[in-house]
Amino acid sequence: MNPNQSPLATAALETLHGARGLRPVEATAKLRDFVDSIGAILPPTARLADASGALTALVNKLESEGAATDDTWEYAIETMLSYANESV
Repeated sequence: MNPNQSPLATAALETLHGARGLRPVEATAKLRDFVDSIGAILPPTARLADASGALTALVNKLESEGAATDDTWEYAIETMLSYANESV
């Protein structure tokens, strides 16, 4: 773990990169659990709403199309990482 990175950022990166290597059904379940957990334990903010929205869009794409573009994955990763790093 990078010492300058928050535990949330580390968890987000591990979850997103790990899910990217899974089949869409498994990735969807893992990501949905992650989105639900961050919404339950973190105070609501506009930045959290942005990050959750990006993750939810990714999950919806995986559910509806069985795949997501690199851009969709990258946007979700970057948005969540940005939120996590600003929350430190």
